Amino acid sequence: MTICSKDGSTSQLTSPFRDEQLSSSSLCSSPDDNSYDDDIKLDEAEAWHLKLAAATTWPGMVLAICPYLDRFFLASAGNAFYVCGFPNDRPDKMKRFAVGRTRFMITSLRTYLTRIVVGDCRDGVLFYSYHEDVKKLHQVYCDPAQRLVADCFLMDANSVAVSDRKGSIAILSCKDHSDFEYSNPESNLNLNCAYYMGEVAMAIKKGGNIYKLPADDVLRSYGLSKSTEAADDTIIAGTLLGSIFVFAPISREEYELLEAVQAKLVVHPLTAPVLGNDHKEFRGRESPSQATKILDGDMLAQFLELTNRQQESVLSTPQPSPSSLKASSKQCPSPPLMLHQVVQLLERVHYALH
Repeated sequence: MTICSKDGSTSQLTSPFRDEQLSSSSLCSSPDDNSYDDDIKLDEAEAWHLKLAAATTWPGMVLAICPYLDRFFLASAGNAFYVCGFPNDRPDKMKRFAVGRTRFMITSLRTYLTRIVVGDCRDGVLFYSYHEDVKKLHQVYCDPAQRLVADCFLMDANSVAVSDRKGSIAILSCKDHSDFEYSNPESNLNLNCAYYMGEVAMAIKKGGNIYKLPADDVLRSYGLSKSTEAADDTIIAGTLLGSIFVFAPISREEYELLEAVQAKLVVHPLTAPVLGNDHKEFRGRESPSQATKILDGDMLAQFLELTNRQQESVLSTPQPSPSSLKASSKQCPSPPLMLHQVVQLLERVHYALH
């Protein structure tokens, strides 16, 4: 741990490393810091140095660290993670308040308000809550599948987005939002949706992309208005191969419409995979067959590159076999797809994300 402290030595102020020093705009200090007097106004143009205030050795490899609430931070060491802080705001007196352990090495730590999510290299993501009064960590939910976590973040207190080192990304959430029973920590999370990218995303972040365009006014007349409440749930993922994936939330009506279009695109000769690969099998790898699949934006974007006649040809393609459709889709036949409705929806999403 380091703090910024003022050094008045002339020899250090003329040091050749002066260009690498922090300016006073980055100043951070403790109320108990006696290096200056409250009556003396600091010179904003004067350089400051970083000085080691405290150091500690962790019993394992430290792969994750993050702030927690306003007065703690979390740090992992091997298969253990600690709730740490500085009593009385003294940076030279770090204290470990609680410890939690997983079965395997921890690779990721994230927080949302009081909720903590831990990702390890086999058991996936685990939800914890910290009880400050008794200084104990309680596991409240766990991943329903084994997962080698690359990165994760909490979308809210009950939902987590996680990428693994096999090239998949998934959204998991609690079964309900009721009070947790700490006597049963093996309450599995629900798999909401999944997508196989084919590339390992080592960093995923929460975005805030609201793709509302003038076309929304037209779409609203078809009953396809998007709820802006979910717009902050956009996910941005960066992969080891240099790709950037953007996952944007859409309404249920929009999903059902684009799902029907995608089902036609993957079998039409103009847009089907060149080598004849099974698109559904590829994007559904590493996830249960019954899990909801995230739609493939690259596949859907091809529709906008076709001529008007080719677009009509795609939409007139017969529906895939019933075995590839959901049970809910079997019960009620979907209405015919309208070309202008599909184009306007795809343009809204596509151009807003580029």
